[in-house]
Amino acid sequence: MKIDRTYRCGLLLVLAILTTLLLSSCSGDKGTDVKVDEGPDRTTPNGLLLSFAQSYEEKDLEGYVECLDEDFLFVFTADIADSLGLPPEGPWWGITEDVNSTQIMFENPNVTDIAFSYEVAIPWGPYVEVREDTIFSGVLCRLDPLIEVTTSVGSSEDPILTYRVDSSYLDVVVVPDRFTEGLWCILRIEESKKQMLQAPIASEPLATEACTWGAVKSKWQ
Repeated sequence: MKIDRTYRCGLLLVLAILTTLLLSSCSGDKGTDVKVDEGPDRTTPNGLLLSFAQSYEEKDLEGYVECLDEDFLFVFTADIADSLGLPPEGPWWGITEDVNSTQIMFENPNVTDIAFSYEVAIPWGPYVEVREDTIFSGVLCRLDPLIEVTTSVGSSEDPILTYRVDSSYLDVVVVPDRFTEGLWCILRIEESKKQMLQAPIASEPLATEACTWGAVKSKWQ
């Protein structure tokens, strides 16, 4: 009986530790900072998001591209799609246009700093997307992002201008990497504006411009 009680206690301890680790891996804290032994990688959807955000912050174009599926789409909000001349039935960029815009921004000497953090607004759930004769099976989550791109092209009074993205959601679809087993990549990101219940309080510095991520992307073509 004593041995049996010890065994049960040990089993409960192991289950408690596993539960703690699982909850930690699914944390929705806004930010890209993680413990050393939880570094970003593409072996899990959460690790993929961390890798994606980190590559954007570090202007790492190769790392950014590695996070994207070859059929990646970035779906703009209606107003930005219209300003880019995209049709209502196809308000998106493919991977070529998205990577070109990102590369131009990364290499622009006037872009002095980039920050990319987020909270998980809706956790991962199964997702299937059909495109012509291809069926993609993966998972979908909704992110509440905080993206800041700081430039040195402001007005003469405020030469530093920061584009701030925090009033939209990003619906992110990730799928298994078709070329490397055990890795994940991003198939689609669709941006949608938050429904503001009241007008935002004018507390931002004059040198900060609120916009969508799609608007940021559209500035570098």
